[in-house]
Amino acid sequence: MFCGIDLGTSSVKAAIFLPDGKMVAYARKECDMVSPRVGWSELNPQNYLENVYDVLSAVFNQYKGPVKSIALSSQAQACLPVDKDGKALYNIIVTMDNRTIEQYQYWKANYNEWDVYKKSGVPFSTIYALNKIMWHKQNNPEIYQRAWKFLCVQDYVMFKLTGCDPVIDYSLASRSMMLSIADNKWNQSLLAIAKIDIDKLAKPILSTTVVGKLKRKLSHWLGLSEPCDVIIGGHDQVCGAIGSGVIIPGMMMDACGTVDAMVTVLNDSKPRKAMMKKGLPIYGLVNLKNYITLAINTNGGLFLKWYKNTFYGAEMKDFMLRGKDIYSEIINCSADNPSDMYVLPHLEGAGSPYNDPTSMGAIIGLKSRYNRRDLSKAVLDSLAYEMKLNLLAIEKSTNCIINEIRIIGGGAKTPKWLQIKADVFNKEIVSLENNEAAVLGAAILGAIGIGYFSDIKQAIAQMVKPKRRYIPIEKNVAKYEEHFEEYQEIYKILKPLNKKIFNRINK
Repeated sequence: MFCGIDLGTSSVKAAIFLPDGKMVAYARKECDMVSPRVGWSELNPQNYLENVYDVLSAVFNQYKGPVKSIALSSQAQACLPVDKDGKALYNIIVTMDNRTIEQYQYWKANYNEWDVYKKSGVPFSTIYALNKIMWHKQNNPEIYQRAWKFLCVQDYVMFKLTGCDPVIDYSLASRSMMLSIADNKWNQSLLAIAKIDIDKLAKPILSTTVVGKLKRKLSHWLGLSEPCDVIIGGHDQVCGAIGSGVIIPGMMMDACGTVDAMVTVLNDSKPRKAMMKKGLPIYGLVNLKNYITLAINTNGGLFLKWYKNTFYGAEMKDFMLRGKDIYSEIINCSADNPSDMYVLPHLEGAGSPYNDPTSMGAIIGLKSRYNRRDLSKAVLDSLAYEMKLNLLAIEKSTNCIINEIRIIGGGAKTPKWLQIKADVFNKEIVSLENNEAAVLGAAILGAIGIGYFSDIKQAIAQMVKPKRRYIPIEKNVAKYEEHFEEYQEIYKILKPLNKKIFNRINK
């Protein structure tokens, strides 16, 4: 029996799985985002840690049998300075925070992106931990000096669970802009440019490494009768790919969470300029024998949450009392035909393939005859179009044709939404018995780490189970393709205006 913890941005989850993949315990707690200034996004580290303890307590209360391992699936790009006692010196700055535009512009103005990409495997962006540490050094020099380590969420939680020296797995370290893809070591030249001391970083290790035992006091509090191994795990998108069985070229994972993310396995590890220009990274899967790329819409689930809170706020309590999932209700009650209205979902800038932190959201084609059902459909269609941009970018820049897409996360719960995506993408969509693939992927890494399974393929064969296939409906595909052509024009037309407005409100 194996426990996985998913350290997300909007929530923390934990689950316990049997060796056949059956989930026997599950818990989730939402995280409250802190926004001290426009464009800033933070998490309180103490509250976050309490959420981790709460979900662990909940699943161990649900399942009283022996648990052999605990492994982590973690959000990336977040950054937290801590002192030698592990005390947080600042809030966790998360992915969608855009305070690091100045650092991003510094890299763009002074360094060749292709040279940096060949070293780090990532294109320039505001999101990386490297930029966040640089921001601290420039704006909070006393915090930089006091900091023992600058940790991502994975290494912070691991340190708190085990008390062992901070470590970070290769997949998460690859999302920092500080790790060399050639040898999986911290890149000395990039750190020298940023003037970051390597001793302030956790040690990179393999995803299946047993870091240590759960702290005795914590183990006793959880009611465990025997010591439990804690495995480092991996980046949540990598864990999601493993938990959905996407480990060979031609398959893709589409994760619908706080961010929408697409992950696919590459044919080789060769950096390509075409990938860099579309904002697509390259880094190792957990076994370091295969390489993946990742496309991100940083506003996917975040936009849907904003839409829910803004337009369905009055009904949320009623939905909860009736035990209804409000997102499923929004989707199922949306209009049926492709919408003639569009939504540019760039609440916090644009991720790949644009990589534009100055882009902002918009509603296009609004008419007095439209109602909330119509607006809901426009939101769903547009979110699908945004990810189709990434799907096409991946196929064109990697020469890897996608044949099957496995959808995970909250967005995989509603058949209507999955059929919309199948029609928009014109690809076969597969849902899974377990939508919580990131938690399952972490549990799989834990099982491999303690030697229960010999490798990922064996574990996936036992624990990952497809549920239903959604085939594109031909008459819908043609309609959506026509609308997609129009959608692609919106960002281009609004880009200069959005940039002008962005610069004014962020002075």
